[in-house]
Amino acid sequence: MADEDCQNIDSLNELIPYYKSINIKLMKCGGLTPALEMIKKARELNYKIMIGCMTESTVGISAGCVLTGLVDYTDLDGANLISNDYATGNFVENGKIILSEKPGLGIDLK
Repeated sequence: MADEDCQNIDSLNELIPYYKSINIKLMKCGGLTPALEMIKKARELNYKIMIGCMTESTVGISAGCVLTGLVDYTDLDGANLISNDYATGNFVENGKIILSEKPGLGIDLK
């Protein structure tokens, strides 16, 4: 799976000979809109797709959670690795994505 090699839509064609799947990280590709563009292009190129993350707050994880219905795999445990998370929202618990019932990304600042 292409991870650090896959940071924007332009890299997708270049990676075809080397990978069958890609990991899209919102913090690396530029956010939700570029990620949606990458997902569309990756589907056209027959990639398997994962939404991943780095060690980041619930704000970033919540954004990634809203895209999970469009991808094959998910790795969004980054907020579990920090002790000073400043927000609540969507999260992963025991391997399940729990979506907030709040509007938008479902985020509340602590």
